[in-house]
Amino acid sequence: MVLLMDVLGDVLKAIRLNGSVYFNSCFCSPWGMSLTNSSKASFHIIVNGDAWLNLPSQPLPVQLFAGDIILFPTGAAHTISERVDSICLEASTVVEAYNNEQPMFVGDTESIALVCGYVEFDRSMSHPFIDNLPEYIHIKADVRTEFYWLDSVIKQIVMESQSDIPGSAAIVDRFTEVLFIQIIRTYAQQNNVKMSYFKALMDKQLSKALQLIHRQPEKEWTVELLAGEIGLSRTAFYNRFNDLVGETPIKYLYKWRMMQAKQKLIDTQKPITHIAEEVGYQSDSAFQKAFKRFFNFTPASVRKNNKS
Repeated sequence: MVLLMDVLGDVLKAIRLNGSVYFNSCFCSPWGMSLTNSSKASFHIIVNGDAWLNLPSQPLPVQLFAGDIILFPTGAAHTISERVDSICLEASTVVEAYNNEQPMFVGDTESIALVCGYVEFDRSMSHPFIDNLPEYIHIKADVRTEFYWLDSVIKQIVMESQSDIPGSAAIVDRFTEVLFIQIIRTYAQQNNVKMSYFKALMDKQLSKALQLIHRQPEKEWTVELLAGEIGLSRTAFYNRFNDLVGETPIKYLYKWRMMQAKQKLIDTQKPITHIAEEVGYQSDSAFQKAFKRFFNFTPASVRKNNKS
């Protein structure tokens, strides 16, 4: 488990999670919101009441009940509403109105209490963790209570987003990022086959290989060398890694080097030549070409955009 969290923690740090809550409000009948495709992952927590979820990719609507949480890791378009056929307003308009203390869904009887928020991360990163994310994750109330740490995070977000105590906004932001991680972990534990990267992290030998790559990206790793370090034959290691991670060990190494390089470009003032060496490139030109091929922009442009 320690190896799993080390490796997953590395990935989450590299993709730079950042989240918050749009609003925590009660809607009165009739109500409905429409969300377009977004680069941000969105989520809804049903505090009280029930709702209907519609996705273009799904033939039937999904009913949501009090205690449920729905996450859209890839920012999929959807509607959430009181009834299946409710008129839905653009979510951006609804959010702006509520943030300006001009609620749109008002009336005599509250239909639902809802917390809506988002988590964004660096989508320029190509990594099996991101590639494995499903269109949506629906955690039902009864499942959520089985995972006490997920239930605890959700309760904290609901409570803090209702509070006027100084520091509440910062706490909500941090808990929102934790919520994203906990939902993914819960889903992974329930859907091991679908989340193959998590299966790799749970595999004692593969998790060790991943940790070796993460801790020493500058090393001239080969399939044979990694296989020897974890006590597997070259063929067995290569096949298992490729099956679960979804790509070869050397391709994963290349991706991790690029992710580390970008992180260092943003977080440090080290010369690009030094960063190139730290991620395994003795030639500055070879590093520049590899970086441009991976991200479709240059290391220098990362530095320039980060300063502006």
